[in-house]
Amino acid sequence: MKNRMKLTTYMVALAFGASLALPGLSLGADEKASAATQTIKGEVVDLMCYLDHGAKGEKHKGCAKKCIESGGPVGLLTADDQLYLVIGDHQPLNKELSAKAAETVTLKGKVVERNGMKMIENAELQD
Repeated sequence: MKNRMKLTTYMVALAFGASLALPGLSLGADEKASAATQTIKGEVVDLMCYLDHGAKGEKHKGCAKKCIESGGPVGLLTADDQLYLVIGDHQPLNKELSAKAAETVTLKGKVVERNGMKMIENAELQD
């Protein structure tokens, strides 16, 4: 489990890093960049387990909390299956969101999309 978690973390980090490091690289028709402050409601998921095997919901809450506390990437999954990487003000929000794992929350932040990857940056947890 630990090696798989490290590998998955590495793969997600590598993909995310590449998307930031190579913004001029054209990957096809769905390349687009947009930026607007939005408020989005969804379930807090740990991206490693969700992307690897679709883990989400109350049944996965304990594992998600542990993965997020350990520094795994945090995602927000909306009711219509839109998935966002969640980033604070140029830093992770793991400390704030680990207790909210598998819960529905509302986040406000700058929403961007490039090459099919969506992110909420400068995310703030709404009451």
